[in-house]
Amino acid sequence: MRPDTPERELAIQRLNKSIRDYDALNKVITGMKNRLHALNPDADPKHDPFLNGTKQSSGLEQIKARLSRAIEKDLLAWPIYTEWMQHVPGIGPAIAGRLIMLYYYRFTPVCACGEVLEKKDGTFWCPACEKSVKGDGVTKYRIELRDFPNISKWWAFMGMAVLDGKKPHREKGKQQNWSSVGRATCYLIGDQFNRQTTKTPYGAFLLERKARIERLQPEVKKGHRLNRARHEAAKLFLAHFWTVARTLDGLTVTPPYAGTIMGHTGIVEPFHFGVKQAA
Repeated sequence: MRPDTPERELAIQRLNKSIRDYDALNKVITGMKNRLHALNPDADPKHDPFLNGTKQSSGLEQIKARLSRAIEKDLLAWPIYTEWMQHVPGIGPAIAGRLIMLYYYRFTPVCACGEVLEKKDGTFWCPACEKSVKGDGVTKYRIELRDFPNISKWWAFMGMAVLDGKKPHREKGKQQNWSSVGRATCYLIGDQFNRQTTKTPYGAFLLERKARIERLQPEVKKGHRLNRARHEAAKLFLAHFWTVARTLDGLTVTPPYAGTIMGHTGIVEPFHFGVKQAA
């Protein structure tokens, strides 16, 4: 969806708000659970009235579920969700929404004068007005389309590029050129696939990668095998996301889009795409 009409721009802003609300609420819920377990390690969060509510009122978990349903409703405007992601086990509305926002859109801060704002001394600075916009109210953002002409750029933006055997990390005094939200989303994707079995294609892929690492590199510790397998499964999913998005948008897909990663000798077609789903 392009932000080329007021209606479409509003739909993008609404989805972005719902995802940010969901993430903020989830952070509160996680913090409350951690504090509850610190107070009583045996406590069950399901019995906490603020987390799971009472007969008279909803708790935060119920509100979170309502937010998830709202995100899913908003996602119906994006073909990559209706034609693919909603059919992929483990990819719920929150993950799907984050991926769509990260892949398609850039929110650029702008001054009231229309000039693009710059980060300077911990604040947004307008080069045209020659002043900080701090205190001027809510910062306005212009929605722009992102473009990832190849998978490598998409991987790099999501913090999944590997250099000298390591992923990029934050460095003091150096501007970060990858998305920390993207990296966290990839971890969640890998974690969801790790909960699956060989009955799902991404679950089967992760288990095969874990077994392969154990067979070829028995010295690698169990935890490291799992981390590497989750990383490779998430990276394959990102490759499939890029392929499906480019296909649906009528853009060129340069093969082999997954044949050169993770030791594959042939192209791994996107799972669950182009297959008529059961009603």
